[in-house]
Amino acid sequence: MFLADIPLDTAIALARTAVTVCAERGNPVSAAVVDADGVPIVIIRGDGVTKPPVAAPRKAATAVKFGQPGSEMEPRETTDPVFGAEIKAHPDLYNAHGGSVPIYRDGRIIGGLAVADTDHKVADTCAREALNSVSY
Repeated sequence: MFLADIPLDTAIALARTAVTVCAERGNPVSAAVVDADGVPIVIIRGDGVTKPPVAAPRKAATAVKFGQPGSEMEPRETTDPVFGAEIKAHPDLYNAHGGSVPIYRDGRIIGGLAVADTDHKVADTCAREALNSVSY
């Protein structure tokens, strides 16, 4: 394991905390944590979620790839034609909707956390609260 890696226990804690924060507000969600290459470490589908957990890992990978939270990328997708084209060209890899945050350590991106299957603003709040409450 490289120093920049997110340990499995930490990834689980981040995803579980995000799911719990949203569930406590009445929003069943899925969550994912990816490494610095955008590869999933953990994907969790919360109780009551009926969709497959597809969006969360894509959102987390997008936050890593572009170094921005989804809340900043979502409007950029329509205002920046080059960025929008990149997202549209890879729908199986990227999702620029709100609810994702890059994870930094010592100024470097070490991974991403994303919440999906709810309103994008709610997902963003849950992801940020989880990131702020788990040590990594």
